[in-house]
Amino acid sequence: MHNRILIINPFGIGDVLFSTPLISVLKKEHPECYIGYMCNIRTRELLEANPDISEIFVFERDDYRKLWKSSKIECIKNLFDFWGKINRRKFDIVIDLSLGKEYAFFCWLIGIKERRGFNYKGRGRFLTHRIAFEGFNDRPVAEYYLGVIGEAPGSRLQAPGKTVLVPTDKDRACVDDFLKQAGVGEQDVLVGIAPGGGASYGKEKAGYKRWGHEKFALVADRVAPYGAKPILIGGPTERELLKDVALKMQRKPLVVPDMKIREIACLIKRCKLFICNDGGLLHIAVSQNVPTVSIFGPTNEKVYGPYPPSQKHVVITSDIDCRPCYRCFRLQECSNKRCMKEVSVESVFDIILKNNL
Repeated sequence: MHNRILIINPFGIGDVLFSTPLISVLKKEHPECYIGYMCNIRTRELLEANPDISEIFVFERDDYRKLWKSSKIECIKNLFDFWGKINRRKFDIVIDLSLGKEYAFFCWLIGIKERRGFNYKGRGRFLTHRIAFEGFNDRPVAEYYLGVIGEAPGSRLQAPGKTVLVPTDKDRACVDDFLKQAGVGEQDVLVGIAPGGGASYGKEKAGYKRWGHEKFALVADRVAPYGAKPILIGGPTERELLKDVALKMQRKPLVVPDMKIREIACLIKRCKLFICNDGGLLHIAVSQNVPTVSIFGPTNEKVYGPYPPSQKHVVITSDIDCRPCYRCFRLQECSNKRCMKEVSVESVFDIILKNNL
């Protein structure tokens, strides 16, 4: 039995949420175990209120790279301090979801005996249990993560669980105050609309994941006559995008202010339906059990789509032969973005009506 388990996942919102079913399984199999989670600063908030996580460790790779350039001695000192803290927790197993070799190297260096993870491009040399891996290609990411312990002796991997994001009472109170000040009553029907996303592709290629601004504006206008209040939701870097969509609308929508991730989760929880692109906010909505309609372009929805799959989460794609073109973590160059452009407002709105708006 493993008493102290460390999970490492340095990636974004969706990837971290995809790892939460793994956390649930570990805690179910080992109720008394101490689970540590190493993540980046942006995703820490997703995990802070999760009752199955004992401690969170924030590791910002970019900060260390910058520090290395300015002071190698200071960088090495900070690394020793960080990994010394990990060492003092006396973990006996690490589940490394990073796909790299650096984290497993440090875990080997501080003496964590069992090191499980993916052997991607031969980078699993410091792992004791290497899972053959070429990419997330043929099943949901969450199931790849679960597979890291699926081969463990005594593992009782069963039916897929669900992603977990736990808000606090303070988060809910913040959202209640916002809605009250915006004149939204408890009986009002909200439809969340998120026209952004694509951060995982990088700033220059985020648009590959995004349906047209004007199309989101048209959908938002069309839900209003059905008694719904559209609310535009996005992250801190998407303020201008939300303003642009709002300006294209005939009816004035609610626009979410700067909110923390868990507060956004509470706001989405208040919605009857959530309409969005492929991205982190989709997976937040799924974690809150809110019905979703999402538009997928280059990405394979069978891998990166709502988890677990459900009839309440509808994915809309265009029927063209070249999609999905995002494979093995590489996005193909594209001059026309047909996979997004050919998804019509009518097709999205028809699905919305079928979901009993």
